[in-house]
Amino acid sequence: SIDTSAPDKTLTFGLRAGLNSSGISNNYLSQLPELIQGNFYWRMGGQAGAVVDLNIRRYFAIETGLLWDFRKYEGSLMAANADEDYMGSMFLRARAHYLNIPAMASFRLNLGEQTKWHLDAGVYYAYGIAGKRETDQYYAFSDIDGQLIFDHDKTSTKYFKADQKDFLAIKHADFGLRLGTGMTFFNRYFIGVYYQHGLRNVVKNPSGAPKITVRNRNWNVSLGYNF
Repeated sequence: SIDTSAPDKTLTFGLRAGLNSSGISNNYLSQLPELIQGNFYWRMGGQAGAVVDLNIRRYFAIETGLLWDFRKYEGSLMAANADEDYMGSMFLRARAHYLNIPAMASFRLNLGEQTKWHLDAGVYYAYGIAGKRETDQYYAFSDIDGQLIFDHDKTSTKYFKADQKDFLAIKHADFGLRLGTGMTFFNRYFIGVYYQHGLRNVVKNPSGAPKITVRNRNWNVSLGYNF
């Protein structure tokens, strides 16, 4: 199953397209005492691009490429402050476009004359190029006369252009681990599943504020064709 002979071609080019599911991990509940609930939900997006394999041996290659990621997630949060007679909730929708450059070591095992099993591990670097963050915020608080007041605020901001003091202001650059597995049939057709685990804290933390940590998470299922 392990063919250690020299490859037929040094470079192999391919196209990839598929669906992804994206989310974030964070420490909002531990760092913001007024926050009593914070849930973030993964949502479906897409991915497409091109890859290139540097074939070292038939069983081993270095794979890189350039992929477009469309990532989405949503969130719901609730905060309260008994001293100030305040309660509020926020509903969040985030959409972001990234250029993604993976770099992986790829081991290929022969399962048959026309079938190879890929075991891939490495890193990725992604740069956010566009996106949108939409929030719906609802407030309930008491005025100086003790009257209960309700208010609502709706905002739409460019995902990577939010001010540092804004909630969930995100940096452009992302970096992390990329792991996956897949199958190639007839040396042409590919199907694979990959997971990306962000290592970089991507939130913009203003000086003097609580140290918030936000990291990206992403699953991807893709189909491909190798030339």
